[in-house]
Amino acid sequence: MKKIKAQILSFLKEIYSVWFPWLDIAILAFIYFFLWGEHIDPYRHYQLIKHGEVAVGKISGESGLYEYSDHPRMRDFDYTFALPDGKIIKSSSHTFTLDKKDWKKPTYPVIAEISYLPYQPEINWIKSDLSDNLGDFFYRNLIFGTSFIAMTYLIAMIVFRFSILDYREEKRIKKLAKQGRIIIELPKEQLN
Repeated sequence: MKKIKAQILSFLKEIYSVWFPWLDIAILAFIYFFLWGEHIDPYRHYQLIKHGEVAVGKISGESGLYEYSDHPRMRDFDYTFALPDGKIIKSSSHTFTLDKKDWKKPTYPVIAEISYLPYQPEINWIKSDLSDNLGDFFYRNLIFGTSFIAMTYLIAMIVFRFSILDYREEKRIKKLAKQGRIIIELPKEQLN
């Protein structure tokens, strides 16, 4: 048991020697803004579920990197919808599909439900791409999504940090070799 404890402490000390907390925070913030910036940020998603009204809108077409693609990638959809007072809002969403069925190539314009905030209609999204309720939102986006990102990031950073340690060790051996020193690894029995 003591040996395992010592190995775990040794492992943590090695990782800590190349741990840059400010870098982790910056990278996680970048991942967060990249992922949610391409889709919809969690706060706006929450607002649309909790306070959103639904309007029928017309999707006029696609734009962006995957415009009119045959593959089920995220796409930018341009659409308009009318508020109850008759005001027309023009917007776009970066979303997977217009509905949750097998959706291939539509003939535009396509009718779709748009969720919007009544007091700020500029905040809107295609309803079929939003969570159905708050439970689904918290589970899918905050618990599963955050866990997935954190675990993937943790594995990537451990691999990255071990490569830094290997690079530092190689650099130290080369430096000692230039000084005319040689590192010899001896068995534990011969070290005493």
